[in-house]
Amino acid sequence: MLKLFKRELKLNVPPILYLFFALAFLVIVPNYPAIVGVGYVIMQIFRYFQWVQVNRSQEFSLTLPVRRSDIAKSMVLVVIFFELVNLALATICVAIGKNFYPNGNIVGLDANLAFLGISFACVGVFNLVFLPTYFKKAEKSGVPILLGLLAFTLFYGVCETLVQVVPTLTKALDSYDTTYLWARIVALIIGIVIYCLCTLIATKISVKRFEKVNL
Repeated sequence: MLKLFKRELKLNVPPILYLFFALAFLVIVPNYPAIVGVGYVIMQIFRYFQWVQVNRSQEFSLTLPVRRSDIAKSMVLVVIFFELVNLALATICVAIGKNFYPNGNIVGLDANLAFLGISFACVGVFNLVFLPTYFKKAEKSGVPILLGLLAFTLFYGVCETLVQVVPTLTKALDSYDTTYLWARIVALIIGIVIYCLCTLIATKISVKRFEKVNL
């Protein structure tokens, strides 16, 4: 599977796709929705799957002496690779974000640990919707990406709304107040757990569906 993953990176990830990682630094742009910097990874994933389709990569892989499950897993690994690099860069932004807007971000959540946790959860929800939907037919990625983006946006919208309308959550999660650092750490841990669970479930469903696809 790791060999297939490396082949995917060489064959279906042109150098220009790596430039999308730079967009993660939009997280630290003052008074700008920080989630946009994280969300651009979805466009990066979309372009990757378009490249897979153009190169007819899946059809070629099926002619090789490899398991179907490994083909699907290698593609999922590319998605996870994009997401984790993006989130790692977002983490750097969170570490230095207070220096860019010490009074907080007036547009959406501040770039803090709670924001990072919510970002992990949003990306996990995206995976849970996008990956199984795509691998159901493993053909075009347009509709699956739109559904995944919708899930990402709705989940973030709910989280953002709750934080803004519930005073206790606003005080604890949408600030840099060290008094509530523990609450933001808890939010980060919960977000990472959601990401891991959603991605694991999405991978298992995707592998099962891909094994039944007739390409």
